[in-house]
Amino acid sequence: MGRLRRVSELSKHPSQERWMVSYADYMTLMFALFVVLYASAIVKEDSFNVLSESLGKVFQIAGDKGKGSQGEGLLMNQVAQNELLDGNHLLPEKGPKLTTEDLSITESLDKKLGNPLQGLKHDMQMALYQLTENGLAKFELDDDWLTIELNSGMLFASGSATASPAASIILNQIAKVLSSVNNHIEIRGYTDSLAINNEIFTSNWQLSAARAASVTSLLEDFGITQQRLAIKANGSNDPIATNETVEGRAKNRRVVIALSKFGLENDEVSDDKVKLQQDLTDKVSKMASDEDEIQVIKLPHGGLRITTRKDQERTANDKDQ
Repeated sequence: MGRLRRVSELSKHPSQERWMVSYADYMTLMFALFVVLYASAIVKEDSFNVLSESLGKVFQIAGDKGKGSQGEGLLMNQVAQNELLDGNHLLPEKGPKLTTEDLSITESLDKKLGNPLQGLKHDMQMALYQLTENGLAKFELDDDWLTIELNSGMLFASGSATASPAASIILNQIAKVLSSVNNHIEIRGYTDSLAINNEIFTSNWQLSAARAASVTSLLEDFGITQQRLAIKANGSNDPIATNETVEGRAKNRRVVIALSKFGLENDEVSDDKVKLQQDLTDKVSKMASDEDEIQVIKLPHGGLRITTRKDQERTANDKDQ
C-alpha cells in the first residue's frame, strides 16, 4: 500500500531533468551531422583522380590525371584543384570589356582621331565666307561629323554631273584647308524626288553617285589623297525641304562634304603616295594667294556669279582695253 502511495506521488511530481534526454539526443544528431560534413569536405587526391578519369571516359575526353582536359569538350579550360579550393584566389574576369560612355558602339578604340572638328569648322567658314554669307554653304557640327552643305545648282548644271567652273573654285578653297589635316572625308550626293531618265542617267541614284564622284575627283586633283575619300549616293532620300515646290526641290539638290572626327593612320599611306600628295599640295599652295579668294557677284537679273578676285580683276582689265 505504501509502495502504491509512493508511485502515485512520483506521478504527480515528474522529474525536472527529463529535458536532458531530448538534449542528449539532439547533440548526438548534431555531432553525427558535423562528422559527415567534415568527412565530405576532405578531398583525397586518389579519389579525385578516379573521379576525374571516370568523368573523362563518360564525356570521351582524354587528359592528364587530376587536371581535366583542354580539348574540345564539356570540361575544357579547367583550372587546377588547388586554385578552386584556395579562398584567396581570384579567377580571371570574363565578359566584354567596358568602354567609356562617349564611345559609340560602332566605333573602335583603335581608330586614330583626326584634327579637332571645331577648328576645322572655323577654317572652313573663313575660306567660304562669301558663300556662307549668301546662304550657299551651310555648316553643321556634331560629335562625329562636320558637314558642309553646298547647293548642287552652283556646282552642276541641271541633270548633269560635270563640274562647273564655280565648282572648281569652291573645291579648290576647300582643298586648301583639307590638305593640312588628316580627317577622313565622305562626299554625299542628294537629288530631288523628280524622276530622271536621260541619255546618261536613268535614276536619281546614278545622278547622286556621279555628282559625289565628280567632287571626289576634283578634291583628289587638288592634292587630297584618295585613302581619305569616300562617296555615298543618297538619291532623293533625306530631303531637307518639301519636294512639292520649286524652291524645296532646289534645296534638296545638294552635295555634302562630311569630315569625320577620325583621321588617316600614318602607316596607311606609302612613302611614294605621301610624296605625291605633298607635291600636289605644294603646287596648290603656290597657285593659291589672296587673289584666289572666292567672290560672289550678284547679277542684275537676280542670279549669282561665283568667281575669284583674280578673275574679276582680269575681266575688268579686258573691259578697259
